[in-house]
Order: sequence, then C-alpha cells, then structure tokens
Amino acid sequence: MARTLLRRTKSNPVLPGDAGVGKTAIVEALAQRIAAGNVRPELRDLRIVEIPVAALVAGTQYRGEFEPRLRQLVAEVRGDPRIVLFFDEVHTLLGAGAAEGAPLDAANILKPALARGEVRCIGATTFEEYRRHVEGDAALARRFQPLAVGEPSPGEALAILRQLAPRFAQHHGVRIDDAALDAAVRLAVSYLPERRLPDKAIDLLDEACARVRLRTLRPSEGGQAAIGADDVAAALADWTGIAAGRLMADERQQLRAMEDLLAQRVFGQAEAVAAVARVLRLARTGLKDPNRPVGVLLFLGPTGVGKTEMARAVADVLYGDPDWLSRFDMSEYGEAHTVSRLIGAPPGYVGHDEPGQLSEALRRRPQSVVLFDEIEKAHPQVLDLFLQLVDAGRLTDARGHVVDGRQALFIVTSNLGTTILPPPRPIGFVKAAPPAAAPGGLVATLAEALRPEFINRVDAIVPFLPLGLPDLERIAQRLLHDLAQRAAAQGVALDVAPAAVAVLAALGLDPAFGARPLRRAVERLVAEPLAQLLLRDRPPAAVRVAIDADAEVVVAPADDAL
Repeated sequence: MARTLLRRTKSNPVLPGDAGVGKTAIVEALAQRIAAGNVRPELRDLRIVEIPVAALVAGTQYRGEFEPRLRQLVAEVRGDPRIVLFFDEVHTLLGAGAAEGAPLDAANILKPALARGEVRCIGATTFEEYRRHVEGDAALARRFQPLAVGEPSPGEALAILRQLAPRFAQHHGVRIDDAALDAAVRLAVSYLPERRLPDKAIDLLDEACARVRLRTLRPSEGGQAAIGADDVAAALADWTGIAAGRLMADERQQLRAMEDLLAQRVFGQAEAVAAVARVLRLARTGLKDPNRPVGVLLFLGPTGVGKTEMARAVADVLYGDPDWLSRFDMSEYGEAHTVSRLIGAPPGYVGHDEPGQLSEALRRRPQSVVLFDEIEKAHPQVLDLFLQLVDAGRLTDARGHVVDGRQALFIVTSNLGTTILPPPRPIGFVKAAPPAAAPGGLVATLAEALRPEFINRVDAIVPFLPLGLPDLERIAQRLLHDLAQRAAAQGVALDVAPAAVAVLAALGLDPAFGARPLRRAVERLVAEPLAQLLLRDRPPAAVRVAIDADAEVVVAPADDAL
C-alpha cells in the first residue's frame, strides 16, 4: 500500500477482501507507522483522514446540496497534498448523493480529481462489492490500484491475538491464558469456516471474556478471573450448539474407540462400523485432502438394517447430538425443477428470495452429517449438483453465494444391490462366517443406476447385511430399555423378562423389512398394554413384561401373578 501511494499515477490503493480479514486494520496500521515515523521520508508527512460516506450525505435532502459539500472537500485536499482520504466500504461512493434523475454522485465528482492525481484516496471493500460496483464502473476502476487482502494463516492470527490480548484483558478485567488464545484460533478454524480469520477468532475470544465477566459479578479473592480453553469452548458452544465437552474432548481417544462407540448404536453391522470408522479416522487426523468433504459414504442394504441409524450414530459421536443430521429424501427430488429446492430458485422465478434447503442447512451448520436417502430416486440433474459438492466440497447457490461443505460428512443410502448381499446369519452353530458381498458385483449394480463419475467420488461403499435373530434380540433390548426410561418418567418401573425379549425378537424377524417389524411388535405388544395400565385411576408402580404358558407376551402389574 505504501508503494502504491508513492506512484505518480494511480496512487489510489483499494483493498478488496473478505469481511473480517483486517482491511481497515491495515490502513490503521499504516497511519500508526506514519505517526511514529516508521516509514520512508516521502510518506512521513502524510495524513490519512477517514471520510464516512454517510456523514457526507447527511442533511442533503434537496438537489444541489450535496455537490458543493463534496467539491469543498476536494478543494481542501487539492490544496494540501499531504492528505490521503480513506473511504471504508468504498463501493458506497457510487450513488451517494445522487438526486432522482441526476447521475452525478460522489464517484463521478471524484473521478476527475483522481485522474489528474489531485486527490489521493484509499478504499476498502469486499470482493463481492468490488466486483459488483467498482469493476462495473470501468472509469472508476481504472483510477484505483487493487491490492487483494487474503485471510491470514492460523499462525498469523495467533500472533494478532497475542497483541490484542492485553486490551481485552484490561477491558474485561480478566487474565487470558495462552491456551485460550490457541483454542480461539483452533476452534474458530474448525467450527466457523463461513467466517474469516482473524475476525472470528477475535470475536470468539471477546465472547469468552464477556461470559466469564458476567459470571463473576464480584472479583474473586485470588485476583482476576482466568480465561482458559474451556471458556472459549463454552462460548463457541453457545454459537454452534455443539456441546462444549465435545469440543474439548480428546479426539484421539474418541477416534481410537470409534468402532466401540458406533457399535453401541448399530447392531449386527460390524463390517459397516469398521468401514465408517476408517473413513472418519482418516479425515479427523488431518491426512485427508482439505479441499474435499470430511467423507462421502455410500450405504447399501435392504430397508430396516440400520443405515439411517448409522448416520444418526455418527452425528452423535462427532457432535454430541444425533439431531446434527440433515436428511434429504431423494424421492422428493425426482424431477429436474426440484434442483431449485436444494439451492434456491434462480432470479426471476417465484421463491427467489427463499434460501435453498441444502445450501441453508450447510450454511447454518457447516459441521454436520448430511444424509441423501435413496439416491437412486433422484433426478440426474440433482446428481450433477452433488458432483461438485462431494468432489470440491463447495456449492454455489442461486444467489451466487459459495456454500462451504468441506466440514460436512455426506452419507448416501441406496437399496440397489441388495439381492447380491449374503442372507441373514442362521440361528445356531455354523462352521464358517457368511461370505461377504462381492465389491465388484455391487459396483456393477450401482453403475446401472448411478453415473460412474459419482461412484468414483465416493470414499467407501459400505454394505449393510440383513439382520439375524441375535441382532434383533439386541435391538429388542435397546427398544425396551428406551421404553423403560420413558415409563420411569411417568413414575412406573418396567421389568422385562429375558424370555420376553427372545419372543419379541422372533416375532419381529422378517429379512425383507429388517428391524422395523420388531419396533412395531414392541409398540403393539408392550407399549400399548402399558399405556392402558397408565390410564387406570391408580396406575401400578411397577410393571413386568413376561410370557405366559402359551409363549405369548403379557404386560401386567408386578404384583399380579403371571
């Protein structure tokens, strides 16, 4: 910027850059160096004067009132070559002060003075506003020298925070640990990808200090309150909704135990659990391409075998809440025009002001699990939209905004290829494990419905096997445990006999429909009779689920003889 100010022509630097990267701070740093004399002799006499465009326009409601004010400013600057004007949000000069029917605005008044070199100015704006407004006016753009301002690296952002930390500590009356600075940069980079450094790290640190300051209404006896990494995580948890404990958890230990954590939610799918854990470990250790999503997984298997439950389990393990799952039923996107539902309607169409469902989900929760259910039912144009998302990790919506999907895990499910999967495990002793599905057969079946370029972008094809009776017994225990917790909230203790679990699992065994018949059997044979008991004038304090002499499930108060 100093080099541009020393030029004979076009000595008007403009700083385009994303919001929050420090454009205004760069100009302030230059002014501070000039005041301290830490510049070349030719620049030591310069005075950088910020001109708010709103202040120029204020009070000029009638035509002819604005022009004399701006011409007076130009005349004053022309008489003192040491003055350099600074316009923050320089694109607002276009149209500023223009009366109805008169094209003479602030930019057009300044153009002659800028062209002759009588006025030097510095501008700052975003890339989008620069392209839309400044570059759109070629006569104005050629009078400026653009100097793009990029986002600082995490190391540079940490150095900036260390310089700002004493100011925040003095303002809030706290003590900021180095661990808090490291956490502010690390967590901001990981969980706020839609914003830019150093602004997002500074905001996060300021929020953490304000939370601690509000919590400690009176100074502690030991002196100032300390801001640590946990306080920064708590502030980020308020913004994102991710549990603070999950943010600060030892991710290495979590990744090592990934199979065990997933197996607690998904039963009978050991191979699928192992495949998902491998992809997550590769992504979370930082060895995966940072310009691609966390992972792209294709789940294959019949209905009711745990594909959706696996997606919810992954969301729970990664983010501490299974609701961090955005689900899209591809049967609703079978027509070409449904692309607009995902990314928004194009300009001129009804609903252009409404955001797209997919783009808005990624914008609100960049770190999430996105599930595309039954992908084979989607229209080919919808699949074309997914190609750039699963390959480059970004998506351009109808408004032209780039949506970042590099922090998301994409899971695609399909029922294709289920006929070549092995049958359920037989009951009793077997001499050998059931054969695994042939990957080549699965890929060939997928190629009949999905494009090869889409299949080629999938990180792992995960087959889900049909469930056997032992798997259904574990699922029945889980369903009954959840039902017992809901009954306990109503003041009723539920006791289930092991024999009843086996009978329910046998009744729910249907390889064609997976575990869903079991859920219906538990609701019909246990939940509905339990609801009848709760509707009594005097509900029982304890209820037992067992089987009678005819091997039928019976739900009765624990005091009654079964």
